Amino acid sequence: MRLTFLFILLTFLINQAMGQNTILFKTAGSLTQQIREGKISSYQVVSAYIEQIEKQNDTYNAIVLLNKKQAFERAKEADLALTKGEIWGKLHGVPITIKDNYKTKGLTTTAGYLPLKNSVPDENSELVKLLLAEGAIIIGKTNLSVLAMDMQVDNPIFGKTNNPWDTTRTSGGSSGGCATALATGMTPLSFGNDLAGSIRLPSAYCGVYGFKPTFGVVSLNGIQTDPKQKTNGLKSLAVAGPLARNINDLELALQIIAQTTTTDQRLVPLNQCTDTFDIKKLKIAWTDEFGGVPVDNEIKTTIKNYVKKLEKAGATVVKTVPELDFYQVWKTWGSFVGMQGGYNTSNFVKWLGLPFAKGVLKNVPMHQNIVKPTSVEKYMIAMNIQDIMITIMENFLNEYDVFICPVSSVKAFKHHAPSKSYGNFSIYNNPLLVNNKEIHYYMATQAYTTPFTLTESPVLSMPIALSKDSLPIGIQVIGKRYEDFKLLEIGKILNEYSEKLNFPLQD
Repeated sequence: MRLTFLFILLTFLINQAMGQNTILFKTAGSLTQQIREGKISSYQVVSAYIEQIEKQNDTYNAIVLLNKKQAFERAKEADLALTKGEIWGKLHGVPITIKDNYKTKGLTTTAGYLPLKNSVPDENSELVKLLLAEGAIIIGKTNLSVLAMDMQVDNPIFGKTNNPWDTTRTSGGSSGGCATALATGMTPLSFGNDLAGSIRLPSAYCGVYGFKPTFGVVSLNGIQTDPKQKTNGLKSLAVAGPLARNINDLELALQIIAQTTTTDQRLVPLNQCTDTFDIKKLKIAWTDEFGGVPVDNEIKTTIKNYVKKLEKAGATVVKTVPELDFYQVWKTWGSFVGMQGGYNTSNFVKWLGLPFAKGVLKNVPMHQNIVKPTSVEKYMIAMNIQDIMITIMENFLNEYDVFICPVSSVKAFKHHAPSKSYGNFSIYNNPLLVNNKEIHYYMATQAYTTPFTLTESPVLSMPIALSKDSLPIGIQVIGKRYEDFKLLEIGKILNEYSEKLNFPLQD
């Protein structure tokens, strides 16, 4: 009798463990369907992810706030609602995580910035409102760099977030907590934001999928900025977007967040996509390098081999680049960041700081204009240049369905400390190595992402293979503005020719 009881108990525990792991790496879409159909409860799903966070987060440091009590309460409510025939929306009862610079009512929102360590907003950001309205359950907030201003995740409140494939390496930034949480099974869906590649880079380094929408289609209202600023000055370039373990979940998330709200009517509606696509009818532009910025040889070889697969499958592939003046693009991106993000810093203060930053940034065109004094004339010039670059990129994509290029010069690198700080801005004197040659940290991490921020293009960041040392290698797939859903549909076809990654904690 006792042996029978022990056998039953052991079987139950094994099934529970197997069930949990099955839940952890399911898509958000399949979870919401199974919850609606009563095959699994929201409470079970939330329990599985919270248990995984409590088990794994000490190793990876992706989740900085665990919303345990409220998540369980909302899961019970979600299950009860279904018994009454109520469906809240597209994510009914599905747990998600939110980057810790989106304001969340009643939950600490720090943006990784010490003066905000105990900041608790009294309202939700627009993105959070939309997700909650569709039945999502926030189980946690994810780690980021200080005020989302670095390409790694590290801050004085919570420290570093580790890469899921190698904990000695960076997750990428600034949405690295989102990407690591996904790759380690701590969330099925996460939401970040992107100005210089903050969704795209962590997605590539952690082997997940990230989407930078067209500028101006998802609300940024409610992003937590430096409290010394009266408002968020970044009125162009920056976007909000999702990260996921598959493209279908990116599409589901975008359907929810890309819409106006009663308190943000300035957004532009996306074009819907009803077309079907065939690999044999796709015309694809691609490159493994542009602007004279070197790319790791293994990344280049991987991209070439991937493109050969597309060509063999019947796609028309052309190695070419848009006729953008990349040096001018990089400098203009920096002009906007400096003028908008630093709007409350006087020209006198910038002038005083210029000698300290000028020498360090002489080989980093993206950042030269960030630290320089500005004027209305310079702002008008920057807007005119942006108009020209958008036109060039859009005309280029009239000839091709998508443009494929690297995400960065390097794979996920070892945690890399800044040499000094200039206000909240980290200065890096120690370069990264690309093919055994030194390249500036910011050129290696931002040169391939910032051009498509300036052109306002939608970009899919997707993994295509693992390197010889078992690190993910990803690509950017760029589409025309407002054709985000078309880009995701094409991305689904392109994804069929990628290597399928099994995550380190996935059975």
